[in-house]
Amino acid sequence: MPNLLSRGLFNLFFGSRRKPFASLPGPQPGVLGTAGDFLGHQPWDVCARYGREYGGVTLIWMGPSPGVVLNDPAVIAEVLESPRRMEFEKGNISEQVRPTVTDDTVFIAKLSGDWAQKRKLEPMEQPWSPRWLAAQVEPMHRSIVESVEALLKEPAIDYTTAMRKLTFDAFAVAAVGEKLPTSVFDDFMLLGKGADARIQSKLPLKFVSPPKGFDEAKARFYGQFADRVRAARKNPNPHGVDVMSWTLRETPGIDDQVLAHLLGGIFYGGAYSSSVTLVGAFHQLQKYPQAEARLAAEAASLGDGPLTFEKLGRAPWAEACAFESLRLLPAVRVFTRTPSKDAQLAGVTLPAGAMIMISNQHLHRDPAHWTEPETYNPARWLDGGAARDPLGSGHFFPFGRGPRACVGGDFAMVFLRTALATIAARAKAHVDSTEPFEEGFFFGVVLPKGVTGRLVARQPQAAQASSEVRASMA
Repeated sequence: MPNLLSRGLFNLFFGSRRKPFASLPGPQPGVLGTAGDFLGHQPWDVCARYGREYGGVTLIWMGPSPGVVLNDPAVIAEVLESPRRMEFEKGNISEQVRPTVTDDTVFIAKLSGDWAQKRKLEPMEQPWSPRWLAAQVEPMHRSIVESVEALLKEPAIDYTTAMRKLTFDAFAVAAVGEKLPTSVFDDFMLLGKGADARIQSKLPLKFVSPPKGFDEAKARFYGQFADRVRAARKNPNPHGVDVMSWTLRETPGIDDQVLAHLLGGIFYGGAYSSSVTLVGAFHQLQKYPQAEARLAAEAASLGDGPLTFEKLGRAPWAEACAFESLRLLPAVRVFTRTPSKDAQLAGVTLPAGAMIMISNQHLHRDPAHWTEPETYNPARWLDGGAARDPLGSGHFFPFGRGPRACVGGDFAMVFLRTALATIAARAKAHVDSTEPFEEGFFFGVVLPKGVTGRLVARQPQAAQASSEVRASMA
């Protein structure tokens, strides 16, 4: 809390601005407003603490400018789901990542602009998307098996790095039907670092320089997809199940450059977030060995042949593990919005441009809603649990809520289920420490730090033992 002098200075210069917001609770502002609370602390932890201490709506001050942190499902729904959502645009992140992505992506489009038109172009919004999604399990399974075989040869791995590359490769297979050269992954990472520097900078964006070679990397990265689209246009694959092949069959009139940009955007839309979700899952499964044994037993029961969408449907524990990882350690824990003009919210008038921070960490762990919320317990999602708290509901929204929730949420779930089942069938993910890992921030998502270990190949007798564990838990 700011000291007495700091609070006095704020009141001296900006005290009159506090009166219209007197109905809202919140920490006492100082010279920096309440921005000092966020210095040295992760924003999601601060937002969650506000939810515990002040309730569903917390008044904050970014210097002399008022804002709110929302931990109330009803008020969050008003901002993200109701017809009023058109009054609230994304926060600064749209401008922060703009140089890395392209203007064809829905991620940076404004609701008041061409967001709706761009959303309609997204492959995962197409009528054929469910059929495409079902067809991705087998090729992604093959890709993940290859990645696991390579990781099994490594004496030690950093899970964040390893799962990021594994995820990138599986996404590439889903996007263009094949893994991409390592140089493309390197360009992907360089562009991500450029956006991250803008996201984390305390300076105005005009003073933030891109990494060396940024423009060349961007040209190469999106150029890879443009080359593939042109080649596929000349020699179409009538049996291809990747996004590129499916789009060219179903929407032959789509512009080549637009399609190339959409394909590249798939990686920035979900590769970082999906990979860190896997890291969190393996970290928690190490802490709860019975849950890990049950996952291994279920994966073994699917057989040695190719994993298919039908088989994946017989793996409810893998889905439950994915849901529980997304609940306890969601990759995105703060969503920002800002009123495009003065707006009424929670009984006060927020000025245009005010900061609205929407937190899911507190709601995902709210003891008034969840039993033993700090415990990793995939069983809570069985026997109707997933129906009670569906994705995008008041206390469970790892991909956001409402029409502007992540367009790739369904794809992410299929990937996570496929990855968990595939890896568990072939290896035990040993993690060196079950202590809470340090969390950083990269490209707008949580960045696990210090999660190291190794993959240990499962032996036939281990699979049998896992089956026995499963039987004893049935």
